[in-house]
Order: sequence, then C-alpha cells, then structure tokens
Amino acid sequence: MLATLSSPALAFDIAPHRAVYKMSLGKTASNSEVVAAEGAMLMEWGDSCEGWTVEQRYRLRMLYNQGGESDMAVTFVTYEAKDGSTYRFFVERARPTGDTESVSGRAEHAGGNDGLATFTQPQAEKIELPKNVMFPTEHTLAILKAAEAGKRFLGARVFDGNEVEGAMEVTAAIGALIPAATDEKTPALLRRPSWPIRLAFFGKDAKASGQPDYELGLRLFDNGVATELKLDYGDFVIEANLDQIESMKSPGC
Repeated sequence: MLATLSSPALAFDIAPHRAVYKMSLGKTASNSEVVAAEGAMLMEWGDSCEGWTVEQRYRLRMLYNQGGESDMAVTFVTYEAKDGSTYRFFVERARPTGDTESVSGRAEHAGGNDGLATFTQPQAEKIELPKNVMFPTEHTLAILKAAEAGKRFLGARVFDGNEVEGAMEVTAAIGALIPAATDEKTPALLRRPSWPIRLAFFGKDAKASGQPDYELGLRLFDNGVATELKLDYGDFVIEANLDQIESMKSPGC
C-alpha cells in the first residue's frame, strides 16, 4: 500500500509559491482539429499549517480548422488537510456566453476506512472512494518520495473533485534525477533537485480500453514547483511554460 501523508518517512515540504504560466499549442497530430491555442494560468500553493490551499486559474482559447473556436476560464480552489482526512474543492468553468458550470463538495478519508466524496454542485451526490485513495498534494509528495528512492513507476488512486466522478487511476513514470542548478540567476525556488514526470490519467471508461483519458508531462522539483507542463490529449498537446514565480508567505507553524 502507498505511504500516506501521515507517514513520518515522508520528509518533503511544499514551498508556498505563486507561479504564472503561458499556455500555447504544442505538437498536433495530422488528424487534429485544433490549429492554435493561447492562454495563461495562475497557480497559488499555500500552507495553512493544518493543510494546503491550492488556487488555480486559467483561461484558454483554442481555434479549430473549420473556423470555430472555444474560450473558457476555469477556477479551481481546494483545501487539503495534511493528515489526509479531509479535502474540499470548488470548480467553476465560465464561457464568454455567460454560461457557467460549477462543481463543489468535500471528501473524507479516515485511516484504513473507505472514503466518501459528497458533491453539493451541480447536484447533491455521494460517491464512495477506495481505502487507499490519495488527494492531490498527498499524491505529489508520494511521487517525490518514490523519485528520491529511485523508483521509476508509481500507481495510485487519486481524487481531485474536478468532475463528478470517483477516484482516477494515475500512473506516474519517473525519469532520472536532474541536479539542482547553481546559477544564481535562476530563481531560488528552481535551484532545487527535480525529476521529469509523466502522468497518465485513467477514468472509469479509460480503464476498460487501456488508453488514458489524457497524459501530463512536467518537471517536478522537490519543493512541489512544476515547470515544463505538457497536457497531452492524444491528437494535440497544450504546453504551459513558466513565465513568473515567487514565494508566498509561510505561516511559520
């Protein structure tokens, strides 16, 4: 069973930080309908002593080869208790037409017992979670622990509340250690050891086909900072490259 956050062996700390990424279209397959994409993403990862707060906002505009386009602004706010017991989430997707979709609720996971996700939007619904479920920050820390131990793969069941569904199967492929940069021109948050990571996400339908819903490539630093993001949907890839980064105030617990 995967180690949980309460395990004393899990020694990594998330550095509270604010990062801004520029989003663009990466490679496309010959049959892709997407011909262009642009946008920006803001990520804030905070520490409230008892838990982590994460706020992610992005706006992405995509153009299609038949002349259509899509433009969506997404806000994703979460709180995750450090003991792995509680997770709260709120997602809002807004379109220029004024249409808004919201998902919100909370999930609980006590020790070796099954977990439960309780959604309040878009409608009241409860979904059972497996005993070994992880929440997002706990999963990030588990990947870092596996990377430090020299492991090349890590499988986990992860619940993030982004959609009204249960935990997803997430497979992480971990590359070789990249030593910390020593150039003082590099921001201090990036002068840390890091690893190239490839995550494959399998929803309920994807598990049956054996093909992931999507994949995410990134460079993950030992303080939780991520750069060089590549979101792969199969026929096209959206890249999110770090533009700005700064430390956020630590609570001094």
